[in-house]
Amino acid sequence: MNDEEPDDLWPVLPSEAVQDALSDPSLPVDLFSAIVALTVAIAENPWLPESSARDSVGDWRRLPIPHGRGLVEYVIDTDSHVVRLTRVIPL
Repeated sequence: MNDEEPDDLWPVLPSEAVQDALSDPSLPVDLFSAIVALTVAIAENPWLPESSARDSVGDWRRLPIPHGRGLVEYVIDTDSHVVRLTRVIPL
């Protein structure tokens, strides 16, 4: 086991709205799992090839949840080296 933490990971901080969405008991387990998996992928690389800029500012990103299950939106704060998960839009 390695005691050193990888410094190339980006901490992902969920907004209150995302926390509420993930704690909703009516959220299907497979959708919850897909969102958690995306959160891990975002922590590894916030500029995932599947993501797109939400607007003209490239720090706001949108990422589809696999199998057409919705969208995850987030902002990359390069100054603080953190990603803020702003919204989960399940479909």
